Amino acid sequence: MRNPDWWYDDRRHLGLDFEDAAQVATYDARQGGDPARDRALLERLGLTAEMAMADIGCGTGLLACEAAAMCRQVQAIDVSAAMLAAARARAEAQGLENIAFQRAGFLSFEARDLDLITTKNALHHLPDFWKAMALARMHGALKPGGRLYIRDVMFAAPPHRLAQAVEDWIGWLAANTGYSREEAASHVREEHSTFAWAIARMLADCGFDVVEHIQDGVYGQFTAVRRR
Repeated sequence: MRNPDWWYDDRRHLGLDFEDAAQVATYDARQGGDPARDRALLERLGLTAEMAMADIGCGTGLLACEAAAMCRQVQAIDVSAAMLAAARARAEAQGLENIAFQRAGFLSFEARDLDLITTKNALHHLPDFWKAMALARMHGALKPGGRLYIRDVMFAAPPHRLAQAVEDWIGWLAANTGYSREEAASHVREEHSTFAWAIARMLADCGFDVVEHIQDGVYGQFTAVRRR
């Protein structure tokens, strides 16, 4: 069924241009990508050989390729054709044949009967109304009892401390990740990072039970289970 005329275009460019070759080439280093850490995360989330999963906002495919070496089937999903090309090249270099690629986002991906969905540093591209729509779609793509893992920028500071929290985060990014102050500032100014409490409420309203919430400064992680 076609989406209505008011549906959000989740392929629209927002913030940094991830079709740019330089952004793709530096993405893993800037994000602190580590295959061993991704594998440990997937083990902690309970991924096993008979399972199927999706990684939405897969970037260069680091986590998706680790998952493909551990489970039956992986859907690697991203709105950036350049990122998907890098992910395909990684999968081919590793000889992985159980990984499929979709150029799509949270509001346009196609998947069903999944045991696990992961998404890191991608949900903030949607305004909060559409984050809730995205969580509802992910709920529908998971089996009952399936797991959802989200990691993203999620502010936890009270309103009177937000300005300082943002300044501290921008300073940390510029000093430790290779992102410039302007790139970091554009994230806050133009993208849609929200509050951890807002994500928790959306998850509950969409039919998930939160089993873990870890907050490390402005970075939040939620693991949630689709209610049976």
